[in-house]
Parts: sequence; C-alpha cells; structure tokens
Amino acid sequence: MNRIQSTLVAALFCLPAGLAFAQGPGTMGGGMGGGGEHHRMMKPCSQESDPAKCEATRKQMRENFKSAHDACKDSKDKRACMTESYCAKQADPTQCKAKAAEMKARHAQHADKRQAIAEACTGKRGEALQKCYQEQREKSRGQSDKKG
Repeated sequence: MNRIQSTLVAALFCLPAGLAFAQGPGTMGGGMGGGGEHHRMMKPCSQESDPAKCEATRKQMRENFKSAHDACKDSKDKRACMTESYCAKQADPTQCKAKAAEMKARHAQHADKRQAIAEACTGKRGEALQKCYQEQREKSRGQSDKKG
C-alpha cells in the first residue's frame, strides 16, 4: 500500500511541475512531451529565471497536494479521490485530469511489463533469477526501441 501511495505522491508532484515547465519561458525543451519522451526533473528554483515565483508555485503545489491528501485519507479509491481533489484546485482541471490519466496509463503499462518479466522468470532463484530478469528487461527495451 505504501508503494502505491508513494507512486501517487510522485505522480502528483510531477504533474504540476510538468505543467509549469510547459507554460514557462526559457524552460528545458518545453515541458512533458508525449510518446517515448521521459519526464524531466525539476530544476532548483535558484536556477529559474524568477526564483521567487518558482518557490511560490511549488509551495502552492505542496499545499494543494497536502489538502487533497488530507481530504482523501479515508477514501476507498485514494488515487481517484486525490486526482479529483488536486485537479479541482488547478487553473485547468481538465488538462490536469488528462495528464493524471496519461500517467496512470504509463504506470499500468510499466506494471504489466514487470508482471510479464516476473512470470517469465518464475521458478528461478539466485543468480539465474537475476540473469533472467536482466535478459527479459533487455528484450523488453529492444522491442520498445523497434516499435518507437
């Protein structure tokens, strides 16, 4: 359960950061792209063109996330509740929800790959298991490179 919560926390913190990068001038290539692009790490606010604005934005993001977390701590479907609650406070809730759905799909796809690798390596132990995992990951990467 902690793993799901930490993944959700990471996803929700990355989501508005991507939106901030997409909207701000002078960013690293224009925000979160679709397809095979990996999300970019946030730069420290001290490296931004307006550090005070950056700090204020991040503080607001943290407050919005914390209030969403507090509102959803007793919910049965925390992920959906957090997305709904967090996105309701954003400037463009529709875009926020779309990004959250996209991220959820990516996480599900990654989980499916991990599950397939685990199934392919069932019954192995020790070094054989490690080698099997490594081979399966390389096969998976090779297939995604050919597709993309």
